[in-house]
Amino acid sequence: MNESRPVAVRREDGMAKNSEVRKRPPRVAKPTLAAVVTSELREAIISGRIPPGSQMNEVELAARFSTSRGPVREGMQRLVQEGLLVSSPHRGIFVPVLSAADVEDLYFARSALERGAMLRIVERGISAATIASLDQVLGEMELAMAEGDTAAVAAADLHFHEVLVSAAGSPRLMQMYQALVGQMRLGLNLVIETYVERAELVSEHKAIVRQLKTGDRKALLAAIDEHFDVALDDLAADGAGHHHHVNHSGVTNRA
Repeated sequence: MNESRPVAVRREDGMAKNSEVRKRPPRVAKPTLAAVVTSELREAIISGRIPPGSQMNEVELAARFSTSRGPVREGMQRLVQEGLLVSSPHRGIFVPVLSAADVEDLYFARSALERGAMLRIVERGISAATIASLDQVLGEMELAMAEGDTAAVAAADLHFHEVLVSAAGSPRLMQMYQALVGQMRLGLNLVIETYVERAELVSEHKAIVRQLKTGDRKALLAAIDEHFDVALDDLAADGAGHHHHVNHSGVTNRA
């Protein structure tokens, strides 16, 4: 009888230790240096702090981030894959300068993705949570328009469409869409100062929500097509006097 007691004690101790292990909060993986570099460079490019045509200097960036050139090189390659940087053999890596044809192609790809997302939403029915999220973003957009905050208007616009694509419930579609968002923001940067002048911007988005609620596929697709057509017309009109191109040194010129 006495010999069995130590075994029981050891068993209880073991159970207590296992219980302590189970209660420990899960470890949160820290972002790698490459991930930090990628994130900060992405935001700097999308926001326009690193303007189109800029050449990326690996040595200077490594010094800026207090790291070796490896994480910087990895970060830049990730952004090349996202389309936020372009690699030119024997010349270097640059922030792309979007032409009118580039922007039109981006809207074409974006329209194809969003039309597919909206048709799936109509088939499955739009949730109350999605409607609430869209209404909240519309409120933010209206407030930003009233305050003349161009950056906030652009951010709300992109957020609205991101909510829609996410509501389709397709991880792969969302992944493809997110790869386009950064490039779309580069396009918006070309006309961001005139963005708040689009008085119809909020009403266009409200029309999309209205048709999503009714489930009218034809009217919904017409609403999204009109929204993108107006955006392209505005980009074309604004770009008429500002032709962008990259010369052989990779520096942006304006004619």
